[in-house]
Amino acid sequence: MIAISENTIDAYIERYESEANYIEDLKTLSENQPGLMAFIDQENYTLLTNDEIALMEYLTTIIYFSSQSQVATLLKIMAKELEKAEELNWDIFNASTNKNFAKILDTYFENYQQEDLLALIEDSIQQDDDSTVTAVGREIIFVACKSIIDTLHELN
Repeated sequence: MIAISENTIDAYIERYESEANYIEDLKTLSENQPGLMAFIDQENYTLLTNDEIALMEYLTTIIYFSSQSQVATLLKIMAKELEKAEELNWDIFNASTNKNFAKILDTYFENYQQEDLLALIEDSIQQDDDSTVTAVGREIIFVACKSIIDTLHELN
């Protein structure tokens, strides 16, 4: 897959400023990608707050449609492929001896073709005064979304 540009990502962020557009695409995603939706709805995400689940759905929608816009055929994502990618990403995360979250994320960016999508995730989970993302939530969201990007990348 070619690298998804920041312009493509920004176009979907802009599109989803309209709640109707977002709901329409989320519904399309749910209908066309049951494996992907099952993956982001799986029970081990019970540690996420409602806001974190909503953020992961939003990021997943941007990731999917940004990636889908670069190919002519509909990508069919299987839960098994996502789980395999997730396991690899957790292995990388857990193997890090660094305890600084930002430093751990740096390892994922090294020579990564989908850097702009990864940056979107990183920016979305940053803890600041307005953030509702917990420390546990940001780890789960990052690894899950990175796994979705990896799986889409592999399918192309």
